Amino acid sequence: MSKIKFFGLGGLGENGKNMYICEVDDKIFILDAGLKYPSVDLYGIDAVIPDISYLVANKHRVQGLFLSHGHEDHIGAVPEVLKKLNIGVFGTHFTISILEDLLQEKEMKITDHRLYRINEDKVMKFGNINVCFYNVSHSIPEAINIAIITEDGAIVYAPDFTF
Repeated sequence: MSKIKFFGLGGLGENGKNMYICEVDDKIFILDAGLKYPSVDLYGIDAVIPDISYLVANKHRVQGLFLSHGHEDHIGAVPEVLKKLNIGVFGTHFTISILEDLLQEKEMKITDHRLYRINEDKVMKFGNINVCFYNVSHSIPEAINIAIITEDGAIVYAPDFTF
């Protein structure tokens, strides 16, 4: 039986700063990396991002960053993550294109980073773990949800979906 942990580094009980971690045994999968625009009580702060110190301390275990869609509350912190972690980033063509614009805006070279375009047919293998994607309707094109398939079952990441 796999040892599975799922927790948020941001996005819990707030609007924005979405970043979730799925750990399966010794592998870490990052799901989204968003920012949050502060309220007026944080005068002078441009944006709030998740605390990624846990990821930096465990960077050798990180398999990649998987993006669900191109809204800033899901991709806005990616430049800061990439400054500290040399990892692959996976998203649809539209999402990665928005991310490339964001990186250029932050004066970061796109060619310095591993950005991968995926679609709903892509199945990625990480040992005995598969990461799959499926299309969903959203207010932005090419939104996907992410399923992490383990020996014990599937973990489905369905952001911006209200049950």
